[in-house]
Amino acid sequence: MGTQATPSPAESPPNQAAPSEAVNGASRLPPPARSLWSDLAIALVAGLVYTLIVIGPAPLNPRNVDWVTVDPAYHYVGWELWRQDPHVHWPLTYTDRLGYPEGESIALVDLNPLLAVLLRPFSPLLGEPFQYFGLEVVLCCALQFFFALRIFRLLIGTNAVGITLCSIFFLLAPPLNYRLMQHYSLSNQWLLLAALYIFFRVQNFPIQANPAWVGHPSRADIASTNAIRRFVISGAVLSGLAVGINPYIAFQVLLLMMAGVASVLWQRGVKLLQAIGIAGLFCACGLAVAYSLGLVITGGRGYTTGGYRVFSLNLLSPIDPRGWASIFLHRLNSATSGQYEGYAYLGVGILVLGMIILGATVLPGRKLPSLDYRSVIPLLLSCLVLTLLALSTRVTIGSRTLMDLDPSGELSPYLASLRASGRLFWGPYYLILVVVLAAPFLLFRKAWANALVAGALLLQLADTQSLRHWVRVTVNEEHPSPLKSPIWSTLGAMHENLIVLPAWQCGGNAAPLGSESYRIFGFLAAKQEMRTNSYQSARYTEVARDWHCRDAITALSEQPLAPNSVYVVTPELAARIAAGPTGPGKCHEVDRVIVCSVKTDFGLSPVLMTPQERLENAIANPGFEDGVVAPWSPVWEVNAGASAVRAYSGAHSLAENGLGSVYQDITSLEPGATYTIEAWVSASPNATAPAQITVYDPTGNVASSSPFLTPGEDWQKLSQSFTAGAEGSARLHLLRGPGSGTIYWDDIRIYREK
Repeated sequence: MGTQATPSPAESPPNQAAPSEAVNGASRLPPPARSLWSDLAIALVAGLVYTLIVIGPAPLNPRNVDWVTVDPAYHYVGWELWRQDPHVHWPLTYTDRLGYPEGESIALVDLNPLLAVLLRPFSPLLGEPFQYFGLEVVLCCALQFFFALRIFRLLIGTNAVGITLCSIFFLLAPPLNYRLMQHYSLSNQWLLLAALYIFFRVQNFPIQANPAWVGHPSRADIASTNAIRRFVISGAVLSGLAVGINPYIAFQVLLLMMAGVASVLWQRGVKLLQAIGIAGLFCACGLAVAYSLGLVITGGRGYTTGGYRVFSLNLLSPIDPRGWASIFLHRLNSATSGQYEGYAYLGVGILVLGMIILGATVLPGRKLPSLDYRSVIPLLLSCLVLTLLALSTRVTIGSRTLMDLDPSGELSPYLASLRASGRLFWGPYYLILVVVLAAPFLLFRKAWANALVAGALLLQLADTQSLRHWVRVTVNEEHPSPLKSPIWSTLGAMHENLIVLPAWQCGGNAAPLGSESYRIFGFLAAKQEMRTNSYQSARYTEVARDWHCRDAITALSEQPLAPNSVYVVTPELAARIAAGPTGPGKCHEVDRVIVCSVKTDFGLSPVLMTPQERLENAIANPGFEDGVVAPWSPVWEVNAGASAVRAYSGAHSLAENGLGSVYQDITSLEPGATYTIEAWVSASPNATAPAQITVYDPTGNVASSSPFLTPGEDWQKLSQSFTAGAEGSARLHLLRGPGSGTIYWDDIRIYREK
């Protein structure tokens, strides 16, 4: 690859493997095609097995949507409403069924738009419901393992054991496993490995022509030409794929591809104009895909979003396990609440291996393999740029701000599109893994290198087990709908549109049924095949937000309700409807929300509750007399069910076993008012587990909790007061702490303090 290539095996010290064969000996490697299909088959099996281990079998059933919540919930709603649209639009992912009547590109809701476009032609065969997230996880894990295999085949030769051991680390990577919980387009981190593979592969050929070859094409000339051609085609395809899957990953892929172009140019594999043309081709492929999928907003009213400098990388992220137990390290403080986006924990296995490698390189008398700076410098520069962007203009270390380059916030509007900037460290992160894992095979004999990596792998497995356990438990939680009335199943037969006001995107906690409104009513719209205005998205166009958050509310006072729409509104907006052109009697109470229609009264009374009556009914299923837990939702490892073993009143109570809680959202509270939650609690004989009431204010992101109480067999009252936040909502948790025995809850109520 040049004069700075690794020395030949004959020149290597006796305690080293032949690094030239590993790093710069493409001619001695098995032909790529020979191992390609076997690697792919192995990767598919590994991806399926790992998926079953981490998230379990339930999400692999495309008909199962009960587990879909938080981020996957709005991805699913966007996918279902888009594929129900009978029309084909431009951009391809636009539909007026989401964000009605303005419409929206579902590419903005952060699902995998490329996979959605590929699946839509088969929609009649897929049936309803159909979620593809389980399939996407299998593909992500398989391709992650596949490209790790390909990278290490290039770097360490034919050592099958070493290649496999190194590749497993990439399945265990904490940034990947964290995303397997709920954000599946961001789980496509294999794209970054593919970019590194393409970069390394083009370095593995004699791309600098020998003057003696001029005018006499040789095998080396042909190999060089083919290598460049393969690099250009692979880079262009990968750039388009990455943009079609996720913009954050695509940005990193493009920078890594630019490093490849710079390296090839520096090694005189291409001329300057050719290099500019190749770089332009990569960008053009990405831009074409972005435009066709609706990621490019025209007309000067682009994305509206926030969070830049909050969702950033912390300098301590590589050694911070955050909330998951490490075998050695403890959670470190963060500078902002959003630095989970920069979660980049390396793991104890990689950290220990890195320290061993570092120690080995400084030993006196050890001859280190040389590297071609024309390859190394462009790659390191691209990773340096990504790291600086990930840190944002506010550089933090732990809970402290090390440097603020933009204290007045003047640059933030221009960088707002990179709001979750912490994700941009994934490219450098995976390069660190590659370097640390490949180094033992350059410094030690094969047997010692294999043993060293195997030991590090055992450490990594133990150190990251807590994260994988959390992912599996979280993915398999139940999320029952609070909509129990049979009228909900009739909406689609009488109406075309489901209008929720205030829309979730205008302040999610103020929407009917609170922070999960987008999921509850989005699923309803999808099931009833209705258009809806209310949705969650990663980004919103400013034009759409103006309509939903201002114009739609104003219209209630100026225009009658549309006959083809059914409205779900708050008490304040119901009063506005009654006072406007629509008039009184068109709104009705059901399942703790108000539903309005000019076409039908649903057989419900037009008399709405008073504020006091509404408060008395603010908690659904407070005594569990229906014999079910719903609409309470379980969190973490709690096993909750309605029990007839004991009850404070009536026939049933809630029985909790295991660590965790059940929760439900309370809405329509008066902002600034003080409320008290009361509950009766008891326990099975000799129980040691404590009970606690926790009330979370999503507006202020604060929680208040009662003292832990270890109850006996007799019923005891537990209470907690709180002040309602600006959006008038709260999330109530009934918590069972660690310990033995069953905790029973009954007769939960809320009242306002005088």
